[in-house]
Amino acid sequence: MACVYCDFHAHKEQSATGLLASLLRQLVAVVEPTPRAIKEAFDRAKSEVGGRALRLPEICAMLIKSISSLRRGFICIDALDEFPAKHRPDLWDSLQHIIAECPNVRLFITGRPHIREEAKKYLPGYPDIPSVQPTKEDIGGYLAMRLKKDPDPYAMDKGLEADILRIIPEKIPGAYVKSINSEFKVTS
Repeated sequence: MACVYCDFHAHKEQSATGLLASLLRQLVAVVEPTPRAIKEAFDRAKSEVGGRALRLPEICAMLIKSISSLRRGFICIDALDEFPAKHRPDLWDSLQHIIAECPNVRLFITGRPHIREEAKKYLPGYPDIPSVQPTKEDIGGYLAMRLKKDPDPYAMDKGLEADILRIIPEKIPGAYVKSINSEFKVTS
């Protein structure tokens, strides 16, 4: 399993290449020994002038090799809606290629509602992608738990705490969870 969290605060640093390279590093760390083709690709890239970084097609090819050597692989991408929109098409195309080449891989992607529509666009032929929306009670429970862990509990009065517990569950747009499983591919 390889996981990555897309952080809105790191928007400028995130790219499809970087995200997939992070997943590759995690997968290579558990595959013993490191596949020869992957080691050779890294060595070639390092030996070039300036030791250039691997490019997206190379990383995809290595991910496919790494995942293919596993009985089952899982790729988890959390908060994809926080990943820069301008880089998402490259990421979706890469994920589409990876799941087409690796029937043993499962994707688990979370994000806000528009990510569901993107998944349908870039991963056609897959069944309806389920969505899970937290209830107001879920959000309220999470907020209450976080407020109990406040390192400075005296910085807030009971009125503010009550407002937080009342207003935020009403206003939060909700997070959705999508699970895309290549095992359920729809064929015509």
